[in-house]
Amino acid sequence: MTLEPRVALISGAAGSIGGAVAAAFANHGFLLGLTDKSADALGSLTERLQLPPSGYVSAAFDAADPSAMTTLVQQCEGDLGPITALVNCVGFFQITPFDAITDEDWDATLRSNLTSVFVACRAVVPVMMSRRAGTVINFSSTAGETGSVRPAAHYAAAKGAVIAFSKSLAREVSPFGVRVNVVSPGPVDTPMLQADSPEARERVSARTLLGRIGTPEEVAAAVIYLAEEASYTTGHVLRVNGGALL
Repeated sequence: MTLEPRVALISGAAGSIGGAVAAAFANHGFLLGLTDKSADALGSLTERLQLPPSGYVSAAFDAADPSAMTTLVQQCEGDLGPITALVNCVGFFQITPFDAITDEDWDATLRSNLTSVFVACRAVVPVMMSRRAGTVINFSSTAGETGSVRPAAHYAAAKGAVIAFSKSLAREVSPFGVRVNVVSPGPVDTPMLQADSPEARERVSARTLLGRIGTPEEVAAAVIYLAEEASYTTGHVLRVNGGALL
């Protein structure tokens, strides 16, 4: 008897959190579809994870590009098998006071954080619905729930919209056996936070009940839970923030 392989498609896969998510899925036996803007970063990721050539497909492009996303989805389905999990990790954060946000800033932030989610879901979810199985995990942020602590209203708007979009999508597709959930990380040890001063990092840590910054691997564990274990969970926002919003 041959078991059908499980396939996870991950956008923003070369980032700190996206890379941890990719590693977690690989460790759980998934074949991987990977995309990010940087081909070099994707190459480094697949080398670091020691993925066999038959264990993944990857393509470098803007995740908000509908044509490129459709092509990747078709390649994943053809070379690896049916996509069982879609994880949208793409994100772009820019500290900008409200009165300094330009049209270009607004468009770029929404394109990266929100349009990319819609584009990937539009390419993958109908196929999942036709098979009556699949799980989607979109990334928001504490900024999307409470507003951005740093000046970044455009980022908060995009991440808040991801939550509303995901809940609405969950309502529509649940009769077809497809689950849609959101992971909302708090402060995580990514390059942007690493660039802060030690004093700033201490202030961020103090905002959490656990008194520390989270790791990408801890966020990835939440993604795996939603994908693998949470079969009775949909339309949910899973906070991974050390108790920062309690």
